Amino acid sequence: MPPQNNGQVPPRPPYSQSPGTGFNVDSLQKNQKFMETIKTFAIYGSIVYLVNAIVSMVISAFSWSAYYSAFNIGALFVALIVGIIGSAIGGAIFYFLYDPIHNWVKRSGFLSRYIHDMFTLFWKPFLVGTIISAAFGLLGMLGLGAAVVGITGGYGAASFGGLFIGWIIAFVAHIAVYYWYSKTVSTKLTPFYPW
Repeated sequence: MPPQNNGQVPPRPPYSQSPGTGFNVDSLQKNQKFMETIKTFAIYGSIVYLVNAIVSMVISAFSWSAYYSAFNIGALFVALIVGIIGSAIGGAIFYFLYDPIHNWVKRSGFLSRYIHDMFTLFWKPFLVGTIISAAFGLLGMLGLGAAVVGITGGYGAASFGGLFIGWIIAFVAHIAVYYWYSKTVSTKLTPFYPW
């Protein structure tokens, strides 16, 4: 005689999920918002990585080193690969964290005055962080430059001049490329992430 059910549901093993629930990679691949976010971050983030690599090569040219070649194709290739992978991961993180960050900014009286759309969400925190770090870098560089010039004289002044020109190029290039990045990415993604 078969066992009777008596209307009871057999217990499910722990950690089991019913079909269609939980994390599903296939559903993310079919999600246009997710895929567009990954693609946008990967394309434009890799461009930012390439520009930063080129700027680093230009700055290293000011070091006047006879032992180091300023231009390196391998470094550009690595920057492109790292840019694509890192930016794609950044896009996935942005997809999952946008709503909590967006809600936090909108609830904050201070932040909501300065961050009022996706462009300002990308641009203003970067700008403030870059200015603060550049100011600290400049103070350290000026102190080091004064010590070097005091010890070595004219040769030290020329080396410090190259270092200072590199600092200016890096600062302007980073501001310009990230402004472009913030504008472009926010324009592409605003239809998917309304503010």
